[in-house]
Amino acid sequence: MDTRISTLFYATGFAIMVVWLLYIGQEILLPIVLGVLTVYILATASTAIARWPMMDRFPGIVHRLMVLLIFVVVVVLIALMISNNIEYILSQLPVYQANLQTIADGLAVRFGLDTMPSLEKVVSTWREELDIQSVALRAVGSISSVGSVLFMAMLYAGFLFSEVGSFREKTLKALHKDADQALGVVAEVNQRIGVYLTVKTFINIILATVSFAIMWLMDIDSALFWAIMIGLLNYIPYVGSAIGVAFPVMLALAQFGSLSWAVLAFILLMAVQMFVGNYLEPKMIGKSVNLSSFVVLVALVFWTTLWGLPGAILSVPLTSVLVIILAASEGARPLAIMLSTDGEV
Repeated sequence: MDTRISTLFYATGFAIMVVWLLYIGQEILLPIVLGVLTVYILATASTAIARWPMMDRFPGIVHRLMVLLIFVVVVVLIALMISNNIEYILSQLPVYQANLQTIADGLAVRFGLDTMPSLEKVVSTWREELDIQSVALRAVGSISSVGSVLFMAMLYAGFLFSEVGSFREKTLKALHKDADQALGVVAEVNQRIGVYLTVKTFINIILATVSFAIMWLMDIDSALFWAIMIGLLNYIPYVGSAIGVAFPVMLALAQFGSLSWAVLAFILLMAVQMFVGNYLEPKMIGKSVNLSSFVVLVALVFWTTLWGLPGAILSVPLTSVLVIILAASEGARPLAIMLSTDGEV
């Protein structure tokens, strides 16, 4: 058998095995990956804190502990806020239903759809045909699963972050002659992924802040909650921003019972999204991940299929790491070049 054909055969088999392991090992691997990527953001924040006045007098472990404490507090506050806002939105469902019924009645009169069933009847039929208990149990199970993944990710991030300082020494002792190449790959991953995640997080904070201001001025319910959701969903390339805007726009429609008010919310929120996506992100992030647009789209579909919503959020960092690893190998370097934006890997 030709050497190139046999190499392709073994490489394909290895790739299939890796994908299979990623799929069946999701519960174990996902929190670890989230923890590792969280460490990149925490490490950048720790470096920034070290530049504060008087902070250079304290050792690095103090800076890392401060950042870790702030991170835990922020995550806990966000979790409490999400829980409270979901409870509030559920309590307002009768009001939202009445407003939507008013809109439906107006559309029925305007377009002569007098035989159209009322929203209350549709909801009643839906409740009769749907096993509410089963749905509720699945929802609680999903929330518990997400909570456990986030808790484990925070735990992993805390332990990994505390050992950042000793990573280089351990690598040198473990790999000896190959340590320089391994540390070079790690440094490249740190530089690209660290810059991407840090800048992306900063951009998402700006996006969430401006979106909150718009929704607060429009008096949309739970404006802070939806602003945070918009910021988090913007980690998902291409479709995340649209999904983030859709929820508050639908809520504005249900809350005010006004199509014009919902359209205004959509226009204002999408204007901010377009500014961030078409101007701010390209200018601030640039080519830090160096992935072609087509590869980003394929990566989004692949990781979403494999790991769901967390996979969509992690698709760009994980694919960028893959390209860096491929570029470090002479045999796989051509593939890394094809996956990049400009061929410079």
